[in-house]
Amino acid sequence: MVGVMVGLVVWSSWSSSQRGVIQIPKPHYDYIIGTSGCVLAGKLSAVPRNSVLLVEAGDHFSWLSSIPLATPVLQGSAQDWAFRTRTQIHSSWGLHNQSSAYPRGRGLGGSGQLNYLVHYPGCESDFVRWEEGGVTGWKYEQIRPYMMRMLGVEYNCSCLNNYRSILMAAAGHHHCQTIKVKDRPIMHVSEVDDDSELGKAFLKAGEELSSIFEAVKFSTVKSTIFKGQRWSSLDGYLRPALGRPNLHVLLNTQVNKVVIDDQRRVQGVELRKYNDFTTRLIRSNHEVILSAGAINTPHILLQSGVGPRDQLEKLGIPVVSDLHVGHNLHDHLNMPLYVSIESPVSVTLDKVQQLGQLWDYMIRGKGLLSSSGIVGVGTAEPDIGIVLFGLGSADEKLLQDIANYKQETFRALFPFSNNSSQEGFVLLATCLQPSSRGTVTLNDTEPTSRPVIDPQYLSQSKDIHCMIRAVQLAIQLATSTPFKQLGAKIHLPKLEECHHLEADAENTAYLECIIRTAAITGYHPGGTCKMGSPSDHTAVTDPLLRVRGFNGLRIMDASILPTPLSGHPNSVLIAMADRAADLILQH
Repeated sequence: MVGVMVGLVVWSSWSSSQRGVIQIPKPHYDYIIGTSGCVLAGKLSAVPRNSVLLVEAGDHFSWLSSIPLATPVLQGSAQDWAFRTRTQIHSSWGLHNQSSAYPRGRGLGGSGQLNYLVHYPGCESDFVRWEEGGVTGWKYEQIRPYMMRMLGVEYNCSCLNNYRSILMAAAGHHHCQTIKVKDRPIMHVSEVDDDSELGKAFLKAGEELSSIFEAVKFSTVKSTIFKGQRWSSLDGYLRPALGRPNLHVLLNTQVNKVVIDDQRRVQGVELRKYNDFTTRLIRSNHEVILSAGAINTPHILLQSGVGPRDQLEKLGIPVVSDLHVGHNLHDHLNMPLYVSIESPVSVTLDKVQQLGQLWDYMIRGKGLLSSSGIVGVGTAEPDIGIVLFGLGSADEKLLQDIANYKQETFRALFPFSNNSSQEGFVLLATCLQPSSRGTVTLNDTEPTSRPVIDPQYLSQSKDIHCMIRAVQLAIQLATSTPFKQLGAKIHLPKLEECHHLEADAENTAYLECIIRTAAITGYHPGGTCKMGSPSDHTAVTDPLLRVRGFNGLRIMDASILPTPLSGHPNSVLIAMADRAADLILQH
């Protein structure tokens, strides 16, 4: 019976996603869009006269991607680009080759199909920071309507002055007068169950910590989950559009480069099919919109001769334009701290493997499988962040491999990793506005070669001070009264790299050492094709997302973010793409 139900889920998802998928593209389209462009493809193809081609290097994601708790299983699979950073000097000491895993989605829907579904877009100050840096047209007030439309709500209420209040209104917890509530929001957002003991303890602990830290804002997590399944921009924007005759989707196809003429007018893209390795030029009548993400978008531009002159000339690539492509790579860094508890309120491997959990999920869309495992998110002071991952135990090899941890590092971090019934949770401490900047560069001139990713984590001293403060917040959180009532005990790791230092929460040298040894990516790379003002010589795109100096070439993905978002970028990028489609149609 379970097998039949799984089959029905797979067939339903597969059959709906086959519409619009083609094998041989037409010679030309009005708009050619990259892999993460589900929002753009959906909106631009809503105009019948526009012909749109969406190009994806991968295939359809496995049905496992629809199960929220299965997210880690997808990392390192064929549906993950499975990048690795180059050896880090200032961080990653406890990882193999001092290299961080860098998962990125490789399939229809991009990284939105293997992220952790957190709907926490950050702060208004992020957009103020952009404007102060010369990025016009992207004020919070200009983004807010798209965030509200995404949730399917509109309110006649000036008090909706931040995203937190919008989420409260969408959930019916705000006094604002409703003007319009759409029957079906584009992006569904669910909340942690009210009876979650970890969630309640997290909120109460936030109140307690307000006397120690400034600007403490804790909330239970909002997730893009609908009826127990992952809900992404693929579901909200692209899937409803796949039956349109003017929208084609090309899978298993690599974009080698953008083809540019002598007048810097973009002619189209050179594609390579993986099954036969033939190349083909597909022309664009209007625009090519790169949406391949913070790693692959700069890789495509560099292969096209757009990027730093010295790098391109060294590889013998003709220089079309000397722009700062691949610079300004920023990412959040997470330091995990394990907390054991005595109360049976977390996710454990034993619980997940119970047949009743699978049955509950398949029949009702409920149970542990219907959640990502993340319970709460919070900020303080204002540049430190915290995530509570309600995972007491999990598969050791899986988690060790996806982070690229050495075995001894992993076991020091998670001392009960071999106890499948152990109750507990993980606190992820992070600096929301890191100053360290890295690069994405080419290995060689072969389009299928992996780029060189060097985030240069913790290369700026400001970042380590911020991370230490974030870890101190996590320690205070774990030892707060609400968590003590659950029998919480934090386990500060005894790492080989830090054996000469006393493992104590007050020892900042020890805290710095464990951060430099065990902190890992927060999965939020961005900035490698920075958006900026015309006077900013480091900017690759202007505020209309056009690549500087070219006609018919734009970028819409995380690579344009000038500075990090103080949260999880997925929701903001969806809203930005929605607005970008309007800008494109207007121009």
